[in-house]
Amino acid sequence: MPNEKEVKTITDKQEISRMIQEKIKNKRLIFTDWYKMGLLRKGISEDKFSEVFPQFDKVSAIEIEELKKGDLGYELFYKISNNTTISIGTIPKENMLLIIHLVEYKRSLDHRFKKFKR
Repeated sequence: MPNEKEVKTITDKQEISRMIQEKIKNKRLIFTDWYKMGLLRKGISEDKFSEVFPQFDKVSAIEIEELKKGDLGYELFYKISNNTTISIGTIPKENMLLIIHLVEYKRSLDHRFKKFKR
């Protein structure tokens, strides 16, 4: 059986708020080449990040997982509407926040997080 990565999912609003304060806010943003290539491949405007990222009140879930090189990745899921969710992948460093990807889902992701709701 292949080694499955453990993903921790946070859906509690207070815990999400705490994580954003501790790991995401007030850091210098570094846009990785992977992020830039992803926008080009998916045809997403660079303005989308500036529009969505600061709307932390719309973050409905955060997934935390250990990435290939040992960093902890924090993927923020912004619920924009019933059928649109934006995912922004980040890696928090000391005073920087690496931006890894932005994905726009044009469907509900409620099923993905339902098992974590209490």
